[in-house]
Amino acid sequence: MQCPNCHAEISEHAEICPKCGVRIKQAPGVGVDQPNWGINIISLCCIPILGIIMYFVWKNEKPAAAKSALTFSLIGIGVVVVVYILAFALGLVSSLADV
Repeated sequence: MQCPNCHAEISEHAEICPKCGVRIKQAPGVGVDQPNWGINIISLCCIPILGIIMYFVWKNEKPAAAKSALTFSLIGIGVVVVVYILAFALGLVSSLADV
């Protein structure tokens, strides 16, 4: 097997090239780009700004997780806006009914 960086011959079981030091194999679970459901739920329900912040933190190294966090954050903001509009409309209707 060859090192993708320096093209030196290395063992197929090597995790790091002994010549240049580049990591050949990732440790299990490291560098995996999957949505982070904890961040997604918090962005949706509690703190939508967190999803926007995590998008900018992760956009280059974890694009799928970043997009997921931003999507849930925007959905959370949309839900809040709809709830406020409905609350305003119901308040307006009830105040007109009292007149």
